Amino acid sequence: MDNKDNQKLHIAMFPWLAYGHIMPFLEVSKFLAQKGHRVSFISTPKNIQRLLKSSLSPLITFVELPLPAIEGLPQSTESTSELPIHKGHVW
Repeated sequence: MDNKDNQKLHIAMFPWLAYGHIMPFLEVSKFLAQKGHRVSFISTPKNIQRLLKSSLSPLITFVELPLPAIEGLPQSTESTSELPIHKGHVW
């Protein structure tokens, strides 16, 4: 293995579950993959299904992380876009 191969990284991207975070993280993932780095993009199954996989590098792997049901949130909520407006703020 030459020195250039040793400089390649395997990076885990785990954005906050909101599209304002997911999409920029995806763009960074694409940039890193163009540089030859492997990327594991971690998100919920629904969020991963919404991303356009066909135009992505084979160096990007999507890792589905199912979320458990959380009391007070609608069933199967996986991103802030699925929350009613009155539940959007948690702080």
